[in-house]
Amino acid sequence: MSEPTLRILSLGAGRQSSALLMMSARGDLPRLDAAIFADTGAEPDSVYRHLDRLEQDVARPAGIPVYRVSYGNLADDLLDPNRQASIPAYTLGPDGSRGMLSRKCTQRYKLSPLLAKVRELLGAEIREAPCRYCDGTGTRVAPWRAKRGEHVPGPCSVCKGTGQIRRVGPPPRGAWAEQWIGFSADEITRVSNHSDTNYARSRFPLVELGMTTQQCLTYLERYGFTSVAKSACWMCPYHGNREWRRLRDWEPEAWEKAVAFDRAYRRGPGMIADRFLHASLLPLDQAPIDHFQPRRDVQQLDLMDELFARRLEEGDPDGCSPWGCRSGERVA
Repeated sequence: MSEPTLRILSLGAGRQSSALLMMSARGDLPRLDAAIFADTGAEPDSVYRHLDRLEQDVARPAGIPVYRVSYGNLADDLLDPNRQASIPAYTLGPDGSRGMLSRKCTQRYKLSPLLAKVRELLGAEIREAPCRYCDGTGTRVAPWRAKRGEHVPGPCSVCKGTGQIRRVGPPPRGAWAEQWIGFSADEITRVSNHSDTNYARSRFPLVELGMTTQQCLTYLERYGFTSVAKSACWMCPYHGNREWRRLRDWEPEAWEKAVAFDRAYRRGPGMIADRFLHASLLPLDQAPIDHFQPRRDVQQLDLMDELFARRLEEGDPDGCSPWGCRSGERVA
């Protein structure tokens, strides 16, 4: 395989990707040409503070530019009837049926803007054209609202009210980026190449080095980064009880926002089921994030109870990375 045109880090500002940036900046790994942070607008303040410090104290002195890209504010869009956004919230129907909404946030709010920036850095042509969905006016009646008889115009969901569409074309022929992904060796089951393209090909340096999450933390602590939280939206339904407790106890502002969002998100336009951020299908401020215990009232714990208990405490094992495998539980 030819040498990559660029080496680019998918920077989530969590433990693993922070360690990769540090290792490149210090010369323990090849020099990165860029790092890209896809901002959903819904990270806890601690993540943004950590990202600022990474950029100022690590990336900038090493000459590694950090680009912040965004499709919009996910939390705001989820509550906007003129936008179509979805997170994997838990649902409870009037007949007691349980379900889960589809996960559309990762593709739209992380992967798409990140890959558009990769193409741009590789030299793709960028052009702007009037939005054909609103005829360049920036307003229209959202088709899903029209189906419900709501003929109220609002900001166009495609151009976000600007009237213009910015399109990043394909990169020049033969140009491609080696895309560094921060999965560690203890997350080997998350590794997947399903999001690779001919111009952005995944590489997992931590897996190649056999570095675990704890070793990433140790490496960061060696250079003064002693508190690096997991990067994830404050209202993500993939949180386990451990993360919900951390938000409540250590980031009260994020916790209060999540509680308020959970309440506001309960019933969506045109929906008959209620939506919840917690798997217990209770309001977040009433959910059993402290006291849940797996069943012990039978001699042998049922496997499904054990898996549910573990997921409820630890969260979804795959998380929401655009490069994460969605195949299910780990197997031996």
